[in-house]
Amino acid sequence: MIAIVSPSKTMKEENVTIKTTKPKFTEDTKILADDMKKYNIQDLEKLMHISKDLATLNYERFQNFGKAKAYPALYLFRGDVFRGIDADTLKEGDISYLNSHLRILSGLYGILRPLDKIRPYRLEMGTGHKNERGKDLYAFWGSKVKEYLEKEAKDNILINLASKEYSKVIRQKDIDLDVYDIEFREKKNSRYPIVAYYAKTARGEMARYMAVNNVTEVEELKGFNYSGYSFNETLSKDRVLVFTRSQHAE
Repeated sequence: MIAIVSPSKTMKEENVTIKTTKPKFTEDTKILADDMKKYNIQDLEKLMHISKDLATLNYERFQNFGKAKAYPALYLFRGDVFRGIDADTLKEGDISYLNSHLRILSGLYGILRPLDKIRPYRLEMGTGHKNERGKDLYAFWGSKVKEYLEKEAKDNILINLASKEYSKVIRQKDIDLDVYDIEFREKKNSRYPIVAYYAKTARGEMARYMAVNNVTEVEELKGFNYSGYSFNETLSKDRVLVFTRSQHAE
């Protein structure tokens, strides 16, 4: 069983004493990093739809990418999903589980194990960067991520905890795996909308739950009960597992 999550734009460059691993697609990453060096600050503002300050930061990151210090991905990423995982409070065995069963999708790296050592960057999967392989990053990565996951998921099960922007790269309609989509919904009167902010954190919490409980079967996911969520059998269907809670319970 393999679960996938999206990366985060928020990063924390902090030394971590832990044995790291090497990303799978380093040559592809180098191609993209070299491409990104060609953009000036104004170009990055436009390409990434970000402020001048953020564009300047990422311009400097790419200009010095080859010399930058690297960190394990699980600890470098610090956005909502990773706040839900809360790696700093996990035990050694939990981290080992995540490195075996969790994969982080990435615009720059394609796909990562939690302990893969990476350099700080910003390059969202949906970025319209024209490259030698096509009009955007989906074209650049092609079927590589899909094929990688097909080999990694020995039991043929993939748990999708990633956003639509990122999960698009796995080519879900074509992938030769049983993909289970996980949804987190908030009860408002008689409706159950997905609220992105809460859903992101919950996706990370599900990854944490899997690690802490050494989950190996889809059925075990239904026991997830973090932050007031519980499995909603009525709303769930086929390979979509829905978890709900009332009034953003914390």
